[in-house]
Amino acid sequence: MDNLSSILKKKVANKTNKNIHSEVHYWTDVISSAFGERKRFAMYLGTIKRIGVTQAQKIFNEIKDSKVDSPGKLFFWKCKQLGVDKKTKKG
Repeated sequence: MDNLSSILKKKVANKTNKNIHSEVHYWTDVISSAFGERKRFAMYLGTIKRIGVTQAQKIFNEIKDSKVDSPGKLFFWKCKQLGVDKKTKKG
């Protein structure tokens, strides 16, 4: 019979996502889960690949502490603003 600690370790080990294989995938999983939008993983993945992991982390840290009704929408809006700022600086 297993003791309690070994049972808990097995439960925690089963919760890890085996499809996470890069830093981009890890942060996409963290951000989409934190905002309660796991079904939109691919949309978050594409956006985070486009803006970069460091920018996504900065935006995520700004949003997670705020009390916003829809943090996912705010995340994508801020990501879009980064793209607009880059285009205006080039032109």
